[in-house]
Amino acid sequence: MKSIQRNTEVVSVSLLKDLVKELDKTRKIRGQSRSALIASLISKIAEEERWNRIYKRGERTARQFKITSEDDIDRILHEA
Repeated sequence: MKSIQRNTEVVSVSLLKDLVKELDKTRKIRGQSRSALIASLISKIAEEERWNRIYKRGERTARQFKITSEDDIDRILHEA
């Protein structure tokens, strides 16, 4: 018999009752399961964190190259 592998994992969490009510209300409005809604929220947070890291790297680079305007970027790009 062939084994079927799952690409999901069961995770148990404890939530305040009021939060569960909000979860159920929101999932019904969106037409999603609890799992799908929570997964989409985690994905959204992860994406925001990736953008925050990119933004911080940009700030460090701007300080390193003393970039304060688009003119500074043009100057750096056209230096040979």
